[in-house]
Amino acid sequence: MATHINLTDVHQAITDALKSRFPKVTIESYDPNKNMYELAPACLLNIEELPKAPDVGDGRYPVVAQFAIHCVLGQEVDNLQMELQEFAIAVSQFVYEKGIWLTGSVLEKPFNIEAYPGNFRKETQGGFDSWVVNWEQKLYLGASTWQPEIVKHGIRITTNPTNENDQDEYRSL
Repeated sequence: MATHINLTDVHQAITDALKSRFPKVTIESYDPNKNMYELAPACLLNIEELPKAPDVGDGRYPVVAQFAIHCVLGQEVDNLQMELQEFAIAVSQFVYEKGIWLTGSVLEKPFNIEAYPGNFRKETQGGFDSWVVNWEQKLYLGASTWQPEIVKHGIRITTNPTNENDQDEYRSL
């Protein structure tokens, strides 16, 4: 169970989840300088904004991360716009259903999920088009100052302990 996370952990968890769900699709970080056509079909993950969220008082840094996945297809795909929309909806549904990428109360369920047209390049050969799936997700970054109490199992007794927190002074019933 994760006790603290950073942005790299979340990015990697989303990337891993996408690779598992879309094994025949290029999954990597969004880079506008790369040739999108060569990557297609692709899901390209980007973190767009990281505004601070209300503090929960446990020492972690809360943000409402704004994520985007650029869903890219080559222009040679038949019925390109409908296929792109279907691709974007499949990614949107995946984010909605599987959006708790890490365990340990370090992030909340995605919200404000939307899909809209993205970048395109029309060329005689090597063109592409894309739709963007965008969502917000509250993340709690860093380590919590709250330490969980030690869980004591079973029924144990002691008589006049010198240190009531010393497990060795107790015996099981």
